[in-house]
Amino acid sequence: MQEITLKVLHMNCGHCTEKIERFVNELNGVKEVICSLSNQEVRVAFEAPATQEQIIEAIEDCGFEVC
Repeated sequence: MQEITLKVLHMNCGHCTEKIERFVNELNGVKEVICSLSNQEVRVAFEAPATQEQIIEAIEDCGFEVC
């Protein structure tokens, strides 16, 4: 299992975190998604077939910027 922490811009409310969690959890292989508004970070635990690139794309697809 792998774990990544991504800095996500423009995530500023509970609705934002719910949207990110929903989009990322749709990826096959994602085990856990935890959003931190105070740190503007998303932590994801995942295994194959999910990839870091797919996770970043899912976050960006729902309107946020990963830096």
